[in-house]
Amino acid sequence: MAIYSEAVLENIKSRLSMSEVVSPYVRLTRKGDRYWGLCPFHNDKNPSFTVVDNNGANGGFYKCFACGKGGGLFNFIMDIEHVDFPEAVEILAKKAGVELKEESEQEKKALDRKKAMADLYDRLAKYLHQYLLRSPASEKARAYIEKRGISAETCEKFLLGFVPPQSDWMHSVLKKQNYSDELLAESGLFAKDNLEKAFFRDRIMFPIRSWQGNCVAFSGRDMSGYEGAPKYKNSPETSLYSKRNVLFGFYESIPAMKGKKQVIICEGNFDVISLHQAGLDYSCATCGTALTPEHIKLIKRYCDRIYLLFDSDAAGQKATKTALLLAQSNELSNFVMNLEGAKDASQMLEEQGAEALQKSCVNSIPGFSYLVSSALKLYDIRQPKGKSSVFKEVKPYLDATRSEIERQGYIKYLSNVLRVSEDQILSDYQRQSGKEAEIEEDIPQSKTEYNPLNTSTELTAMLILLRNRNRFSQFRNKVKLSHLSDPSAIKLYTVLEDATRSEIRTDDLVIQMIDDPELRNLAVSAFTSKMYERMNVDKTLDDAVFQIRLAQLEQRRANIQRMLNGGEVDIADEQEFSNLLQMKMSLDREIEELKGERETKD
Repeated sequence: MAIYSEAVLENIKSRLSMSEVVSPYVRLTRKGDRYWGLCPFHNDKNPSFTVVDNNGANGGFYKCFACGKGGGLFNFIMDIEHVDFPEAVEILAKKAGVELKEESEQEKKALDRKKAMADLYDRLAKYLHQYLLRSPASEKARAYIEKRGISAETCEKFLLGFVPPQSDWMHSVLKKQNYSDELLAESGLFAKDNLEKAFFRDRIMFPIRSWQGNCVAFSGRDMSGYEGAPKYKNSPETSLYSKRNVLFGFYESIPAMKGKKQVIICEGNFDVISLHQAGLDYSCATCGTALTPEHIKLIKRYCDRIYLLFDSDAAGQKATKTALLLAQSNELSNFVMNLEGAKDASQMLEEQGAEALQKSCVNSIPGFSYLVSSALKLYDIRQPKGKSSVFKEVKPYLDATRSEIERQGYIKYLSNVLRVSEDQILSDYQRQSGKEAEIEEDIPQSKTEYNPLNTSTELTAMLILLRNRNRFSQFRNKVKLSHLSDPSAIKLYTVLEDATRSEIRTDDLVIQMIDDPELRNLAVSAFTSKMYERMNVDKTLDDAVFQIRLAQLEQRRANIQRMLNGGEVDIADEQEFSNLLQMKMSLDREIEELKGERETKD
């Protein structure tokens, strides 16, 4: 959450209209109560981008009914200028003539602590680098780095460092720099209960930098050789560092990414360094997590192509498939790289040299081809069931494809591989996707737009409640989180709960709380689709409450009935059998009472 108060954000929104913010970037034409233009986020041929000014208490919203992008004032600036939320606030505050101030003295202290932490990490990274280069205690680490084929220039570029084995060494170094024990305790550099027990000991240190170039964390490679010691350790998350927002090597890759418009994502620190040394200086790695939407957003600032170079084991293949779907849904051209004759990039550099690594990395296949090839290894397409299974494996990628032309190309490719007609594949795809056209007053249909034919009752209710959050407290008295089964509905319920508890009133901030980009775009529909304006909110929510509660009660009853029928209960245990029968009869009564209440209302 930004450091600015909601009062400041509302002040900005009160001075700017959505169309005023969008107009410098998009030529808008007014039609009725909204504006239309060509979407600035994709190659739009017909106006599919709409702007709604001052929708009730909020400052308006934008929505593209072709690519699905949408949001409020701050979202638009974040998307169009490729900046984060605080930067978007600063841009709009300047445009609106609003002075920005920290929300409170407490926020100011937190910001000061964060600045002190940033200073600590930057100083420590430089100190550890010099310690690696100059200290006799670092001789073993220097020899290891040389053995791995890493040059002095590359070592300098990534600011590699070293921490000796002594447990209290780091605390002693930082205390001499006059850092307080309170700050050191928050830094993630020490054991929680003992500041003289460093988190990193006897390790080569890789500074993890933010995209601005500030050290925010470390990754350490063990040099002790002790059995049981993890080969790599990453810093725990702190006020500075969130692994879902940071990529190792990203800052060092920015100059090359700007020029080449592409990035290589791999798994290990040494892999990144090896690729850079081989001339592939647009390479970075995740920090102990899968590729996230936040990573993709960072990448899209500079790139339109992404190459994946993960390990070939089961975990690596799973990570590759997940990353491909994420890249495809965000319209990044995606490819999978294959190294021949080596486990990973660092091994190839060490054993065969930079030239061999560079040549090998030229080998890549498109993401969809990789998924099809992987599926063919799992299923026998000589059998009809095998063909169907291959299609199911690659269908999520088709779902993630926003361009109908592009999707048609993939279907044609799959048709040739499976020797099944394109029409048959397309028919199966449409049937399994439940795709139906929405009737919406000449507005193009978006795959992320609300459609009652393919949206669950639970999700429909949550989208309505986003627009009518004053009704959420009454709704949650009747429907608990545990009553829901739709994953998207569960996410939105949690967001609504958090927003209610935190007393967040600004719609933009509530939408920002939705982590899933696709779900966030769908949520914007609650504010831009005319279907919501025509909807009888009270009746729709009442219907949803009834259906959700009924489904939950019937599911519980079915579970008990299955236990009774399936022999899961020992009939000899009369007490347990009797208890289950009592529970079933109680649920029978609840269901009948609920239906009776419904009939009385109707």
